[in-house]
Amino acid sequence: MRLRLARWRGGVLLAGLLVCWESLPRLGWVDPILLPPFSRVAGRLISLALSGDLVQHAVASLGRVLAGYGLALAAALPLGFFLGLSEPAEQYARLAVQLLRPLSPPAWIPLAILWFGIGNAPAIFIIFVGTFLTLLTGTIAAVRGVDRRLVQAARTLGCSRRGTVVRVVLPAALPELLTLIRLGLGLAWMCVMAAEMVAVSRGLGFLMLEARNLFRTDTVLAGMLTVGSLGLLLDGLLRLVQGRLLRWQVGRKAYEMSRD
Repeated sequence: MRLRLARWRGGVLLAGLLVCWESLPRLGWVDPILLPPFSRVAGRLISLALSGDLVQHAVASLGRVLAGYGLALAAALPLGFFLGLSEPAEQYARLAVQLLRPLSPPAWIPLAILWFGIGNAPAIFIIFVGTFLTLLTGTIAAVRGVDRRLVQAARTLGCSRRGTVVRVVLPAALPELLTLIRLGLGLAWMCVMAAEMVAVSRGLGFLMLEARNLFRTDTVLAGMLTVGSLGLLLDGLLRLVQGRLLRWQVGRKAYEMSRD
């Protein structure tokens, strides 16, 4: 019931925002060149979709996000577990991580172009470096947050180090890790938008940059809506996976509520 009420309120809020978006330019309160009405943007979005251009740009961006973010996950999660479980190793790596972490993804664009040229490679690299350190530090924190008494109990009962990681540390850190993965995916979309504005000739970022140069604000906003929709869709898929993997949490919460 609460979930339905929350969704209903969210739908009302979204509808209100769209009404304001449509009304402000038409009433002359906002310059329609700078902010076209929602109906015009929606029409442009449909036009781009029917022509096939939007699909081509969206597929290009989605492929780069999945490639760059997939590489970042494959590298950051195992390394984060290792550093989280080994304090001496984490201390050795801490200085390098803290030195590189403040660098924003656009700061890597000149090096990416010099190293990889123009095309998919620099964009994928920027997504990788833009999400890797966030995933790494988040994984370390999730592993460090596991109750050490659980680890000690498993080792006392004869569980090997590898078995302890698989059977104790991973399940305990999983809720935080799944949330981290969802947040990292949003960061990956921000990285690809920055990369596609300078290093590629196809993608939603490239589409919006070209539209800006032509002063086609409706196309810019259509591209932004597409990015938001793709991000929402992928986040929804991750939420489904999260719900299936964490079904045991529902039972535990129900048990705790029954005891209260």
